[in-house]
Amino acid sequence: MNKLIDSFGRRIDYLRVSITDRCNMRCIYCMPPEGILHRPHDQILSFEEIYRIVNTAVMLGISKVRITGGEPLVRKDLNLFIKNLKRIKGLNEIALTTNGAHLKEHAFSLKEAGLDRVNISLDSLVPEKFQEITRGGSLDKVLESIEAALLAGLWPIKINVVLLRGFNDSEIISFADLARSKPVHVRFIEYMPTHMGKHSYEELFFSSVEARVILGSLGELMPIENGALPGLSPGFFGRNTESAIGFCGGRMYNRGVSAAKSFRIKGFHGTIGFISPVSENFCSSCNKLRLTSDGCLRSCLHSSKSIDLKAAIRNGASDNDLAVLIREAVDSKPRSHHLGAEPAGASSEHFSMCQIGG
Repeated sequence: MNKLIDSFGRRIDYLRVSITDRCNMRCIYCMPPEGILHRPHDQILSFEEIYRIVNTAVMLGISKVRITGGEPLVRKDLNLFIKNLKRIKGLNEIALTTNGAHLKEHAFSLKEAGLDRVNISLDSLVPEKFQEITRGGSLDKVLESIEAALLAGLWPIKINVVLLRGFNDSEIISFADLARSKPVHVRFIEYMPTHMGKHSYEELFFSSVEARVILGSLGELMPIENGALPGLSPGFFGRNTESAIGFCGGRMYNRGVSAAKSFRIKGFHGTIGFISPVSENFCSSCNKLRLTSDGCLRSCLHSSKSIDLKAAIRNGASDNDLAVLIREAVDSKPRSHHLGAEPAGASSEHFSMCQIGG
């Protein structure tokens, strides 16, 4: 098996693929209220072009792909694209990150097409606050999508909560209760300096350390190593649902390296996790590359360096040429971002996550 190893000895086996810069929400930490200036369709990679890049990357050592956006479910024919990706030998996992607004309608067809699992963004459990944070989103639709994803077998389902001081830090216990009652994995993510809108980074930042202290009131947080995640049993959904849900000895499994530090709490069906890029730098274990919807390959979210694969493809690059460029991106991967070394609120680059892929 081929391996992609960067200059710091990290194995790179995970490619995040943004298929669109468009989104049906306007989350306050992601984009301004008026949205962003979208790229024309002819500047966005076609599914055929993305397939070529993914296929070449897998031959080099990539084994996991996550489809992101913007919101990936706003792009037509996503099911067919996933079905084609599933045919790539050596691609072991296809995951999706979504805001959940339209997942309910597509969960079963996505599973049938070959999607393995899903992450759902959810930043408030209070309908009015959810509308405020997303600028108009429907909490009910997202909650219904979580149920649909569970029934479709898109497991393990991870609920991504971006911690925002003054917006959802008072809901941390409520989010944890989702993992108490359902076999889902709630992950609290530290806000990183991106597009700030009217709020400064200092105003919004809430550390995972603070969240962990709050959650200590629920009981001991027992660390989980990569591997089996407790909580999902064939009987959880009642009878005749085992075929719809992927089971492995009645346990859910965490695949490969994760940026999250995961914990279980006694009596919970799911788990609690923390992704702490600012307070607990995890760059030493980073295994990711990012492909933007307009065809730029980035080796680090917080570096402006990128390689234009779209231009290469449209100028007649062979698969061998693409392989050379992908290896170049791996070789250029920095040791670390510098968020923790900068003054609060500072960043060498501000951007909207929908433009890069969340």
